[in-house]
Amino acid sequence: MLCLVCNQPISKTTTWNMLFSLSSLQHKSPLCTECMQQLEEISGEQCRLCSRPFSKLAAKYRKGDLCNDCFIWEEQPEWSGLLERNLSIFHYNEFLKEVLARFKFRGDHELVNIFASYMRQKFKQISDRKNTPIIIPVPLSPERLYERGFNQAYSLASLLHFPIDDILERVHTEKQSKKKRTERVLADSPFSLRHNIQRDRYANKQLLLIDDIYTTGTTLRQISKVLKPLSPKSICALTLARG
Repeated sequence: MLCLVCNQPISKTTTWNMLFSLSSLQHKSPLCTECMQQLEEISGEQCRLCSRPFSKLAAKYRKGDLCNDCFIWEEQPEWSGLLERNLSIFHYNEFLKEVLARFKFRGDHELVNIFASYMRQKFKQISDRKNTPIIIPVPLSPERLYERGFNQAYSLASLLHFPIDDILERVHTEKQSKKKRTERVLADSPFSLRHNIQRDRYANKQLLLIDDIYTTGTTLRQISKVLKPLSPKSICALTLARG
């Protein structure tokens, strides 16, 4: 078996070092040991709302249990309380940035399998047998979907093996990665609900948004505002990386 990232053979030999340094989840990942070790899982003290690790944040940009960005979001009545929490799995380091570029922009869809066990474990922290959240992937515009051939958020959501509610639409805009931070925050929302959805299905239910990267939080909050009229119990998010 070859590593999905570097194409080197994956050793089946388990060393003591691997047992102590790598989680059981990583052993299930189709990566070699060297590539696995470059995936940095977020751990330690984090922002209560966005999972930003405080270890990588200067003290002046922290407000109690919130990072400065989330504090500012919550100070604005228009956005306060819309998104209950985002859970991110990895630091958005250079290794993951390259993997996601291959996955999203160069059509290497098989790379999504790297994240299967990580996504499922984090999902268990959010759900239980009695209250499985309704899974809603962040949509792409029709133009962007045609360009890429697949929606990366939908692919990540599919790893969870639960029903997916594809109820959102997105109009075509400039790529978020090309916008400056202030432009993302101030941009008009490109999201809307699809017509003829069963609106009462979402009342008093936990909704879970799925996306690849949390950067400014604008996308998830814009979507949360669109979903709020459905009267959900809560709106949370699960993202692969915290940028």
